[in-house]
Amino acid sequence: MAISLQDVRRLAGVALLLACALPGAGAAEAPLFDRLPVAVKGTKVLRMVGDSFAPYRIVAEDGKTVTGLETDLVRALEPILGVKIEQSIVSNLPAMLAGIDTGRYDLSSGPLLSTKAREERYDIVTWLLSKPAWVLPASGRKTTRLEELCGLRISFAAGSTQEEYLRKVTERCTAAGLPATVPVALTDQNATVLAVQSGRADAASMQFAAALHLLRQSPNKFHIQTDPTDALGVLQLGFVTKKGSELTPVLHEALKRLWTSGDYAKILAKWGLSAAAAPEPRLNPSSR
Repeated sequence: MAISLQDVRRLAGVALLLACALPGAGAAEAPLFDRLPVAVKGTKVLRMVGDSFAPYRIVAEDGKTVTGLETDLVRALEPILGVKIEQSIVSNLPAMLAGIDTGRYDLSSGPLLSTKAREERYDIVTWLLSKPAWVLPASGRKTTRLEELCGLRISFAAGSTQEEYLRKVTERCTAAGLPATVPVALTDQNATVLAVQSGRADAASMQFAAALHLLRQSPNKFHIQTDPTDALGVLQLGFVTKKGSELTPVLHEALKRLWTSGDYAKILAKWGLSAAAAPEPRLNPSSR
C-alpha cells in the first residue's frame, strides 16, 4: 500500500509527541565523544562538506560565512558529539562525494537521496522527507497537475535525483500522448532558478523542501507544482558518510537525541520545513 507524504508527516508528529512524553526525554546525556573514530578524537573536529544549496547552506557575499538549516543542525550536534563541526563549501554534488571518497571530509548533511545503489557506496543516515517539485514563475503558466509540465523546458542540477524524476514525468507525458519534457542540465540549484527567471527554462526541478524555502524567500514570485497523488514517491534524504565508517553509528545516535530533545522539530519549524519532518533518523533504509 502506498504511503503519501501527508501520512508520513502524521507519523512524524506522533513519533515526536511520544518521544517527548517518555520519562527523561530531552534530559542531558553524556557526549558521544568516546565513540568517535580515533582521528576525530585527536583533532576534536568533524569536517563537513556541502554545496551552496538553500535553505540547507546559505553562503554570504564574503564566500565564507555559512548559515542555514545545516548550520543550525551543526550547532545542535556539536555538544552531543563533543567536537567542533567545520563546514566547507564546494561547487556541486560530485565534488562533495569526491571529498568524502578521498577522506578530505568526514561527512555531508546532504540532503542526499537514499537509494539502494547509493547505499552500496556510502552510508546514508536519513533525516528529512521530500518529494520532487517543480517551480514556475507566478506570472506565467498556472499548472494544477503534473501532465501540464509536458513539453516544457525544465532545468535541473546535473547529477541530482531530479534527472530521474524528469524521466518519470516524460514517461507519463508520452503515455498520455503528450510531448516530452525538455531537460536543461545546469551546475546547481541556484543556476536552475536563474534559468527560470531569465526565460532559459520554463520550470526548475528541485526537492519539495527547497521549493518551499524558495517560496518563503520570494513570496508571490513562484508557483510550485508537485504530483498530488505522490505516485512518483516520497523521498528519504540524509547525511552521507564513507561506507563502513566508524562515524556512521555515532552520527545515527546523535540524530536520535535531536529527535528526543525536540531540537530537530524546532530547527525544521524555524526554516518552514515542518511538513518535511521525518519520523526518525534511519540508517541505509533503502537497503532493508
